[in-house]
Amino acid sequence: MRALQHGRRRRRPVLAWIIVIAAIVAAAVLAGRTFRPPLHVRRPPAPSALRTDVQVYFVRTASGRRALTLAAVHRRVVLAPADALAASTLRALLAGPSRSERSRGLLTEIPAGTVLRDVTINGGLATVDLGVSFAQGGGSTSMLARVWQVVYTATQFPEVASVQFLIGGRRVDTLGGEGLMIGAPLRRPRAMPTF
Repeated sequence: MRALQHGRRRRRPVLAWIIVIAAIVAAAVLAGRTFRPPLHVRRPPAPSALRTDVQVYFVRTASGRRALTLAAVHRRVVLAPADALAASTLRALLAGPSRSERSRGLLTEIPAGTVLRDVTINGGLATVDLGVSFAQGGGSTSMLARVWQVVYTATQFPEVASVQFLIGGRRVDTLGGEGLMIGAPLRRPRAMPTF
């Protein structure tokens, strides 16, 4: 009889362990279905983009004279490879002077609404494609000023020695009624131009 009771005692602990393990497995399965982690995991915010100082060139009256010349002002743009950096800088130029800069007598001869279609840099040449409004309105002084604004702004970068203008995706030989020659690449002159 003792042997029979002893066998039952042994079965009870084994049976108890099987029940405990089955309960743990069932709880884990249910927990896995009920408490699933969200599919969308929040990512930490991206670090802010590095910025750099660039110059854009606006127009001002030369001191004591009636002539106009260029004046450099600083802008902060996102640091990027040469083509993208030149594009950001030229877009800052096209945005025009700030209210504060206008109050100090700075202006732009680039027509409002002029868009930058594309910029590519290859072998020291920046090909700058501007919208057709760049070629509209203004006389020879205005045309000279806007061309030099773009040339000076683009050639501040060591990768750019000259600028080839495209207007509306096409190369044009002259700009404006007076025929300002822009068919060949333009370089920054040694002295700041007056117009």
